[in-house]
Amino acid sequence: MSEFENLVETVGRYSRSAVLQDEGFKVVVSERGARILGIFLDSSPNLLWVNPKIEEVFSTNGWNVGGLRLWISPERNFFYRNPESFEDWFCPEGIDPGDYRIVEADSRKVLLEGAISAYDHLQGAELKARVRREIRVWEYGKGYLRLKIREALLGEYSGRVNPWILAQVPPGYTGFGTVLVPVRRKAEPIHYFVEIPKDRLKVLASHVAFKIDGGYVSKLGIKPEDLRDPDLGGIAYVARIGKRNWSALILRTHDHPRSQEDCLDVPKRDPSLPRATIQSYNSGPEAFPDVRFGEIELQLAPTINLDSRIFVTVEYDVMAFIGAKSRILTGLRRALKITKPKLY
Repeated sequence: MSEFENLVETVGRYSRSAVLQDEGFKVVVSERGARILGIFLDSSPNLLWVNPKIEEVFSTNGWNVGGLRLWISPERNFFYRNPESFEDWFCPEGIDPGDYRIVEADSRKVLLEGAISAYDHLQGAELKARVRREIRVWEYGKGYLRLKIREALLGEYSGRVNPWILAQVPPGYTGFGTVLVPVRRKAEPIHYFVEIPKDRLKVLASHVAFKIDGGYVSKLGIKPEDLRDPDLGGIAYVARIGKRNWSALILRTHDHPRSQEDCLDVPKRDPSLPRATIQSYNSGPEAFPDVRFGEIELQLAPTINLDSRIFVTVEYDVMAFIGAKSRILTGLRRALKITKPKLY
């Protein structure tokens, strides 16, 4: 049984699912959590990380299934029971898995609708919202896929939230990979959790490179003021997937926060530091002793609040490439204008 077939069968024991597919690609979408759990190009392995203990996570209604998911931020408000000191982290079940259903699906599009809810432990306020996720196949070719995803959120809350997109990625064939973010010269990355060691983070004139290996808990942030193109927020993950083949997974959007005022997620290391619109996480044994993964993340434009009614609609691309290293570098140059990237 192939990795794709095994994933579909496993998910099917716990949730409805839909598959986007044509010659050369397959995308697995789970109704539970409204997640993209698999992206397969030609005969590639899954370009998204899926928890090897996925059935245990499903059966306990846990959050760490893997794939690409939608959360909301600021994390401090909704994911910490003691937000002032950033203590007692948990994932609200009302956010993940939430309560979603597939309302429309064919080989080119999946539409999911659902409800999310959470308690703001910092402000003492409830959030309740309806969510609509539309996942479309936009372009595809040999070793290439582009999805267009639209998120719409409408609800009740006294503040604002950022829709927060997180794609979990595997360390790869060699046990590590590289996150790349295009930035302006003299950019100043934000160390969200701890000071990131110099051997794990390189700040170059045109981009930032961050090592993913699941060996050290750390989180990178890039503020909107440091993006090379103020109108484009983008992040890539590059890794070897075989002896000769490489892959790149890219998230990019025009619907990102443009200023500090619209970036709501504060750094745990020091809430007075600048806030990020692009983020990346590396897991480690301190947090997850038995699994290794990384994340590439977008903080999207915040909700508008009118008389405690919040709403927003945002779009972003998910792009995937596989092939020889030269093909991956060409894809990076075209999608994010990154040339001669630093790769771990």
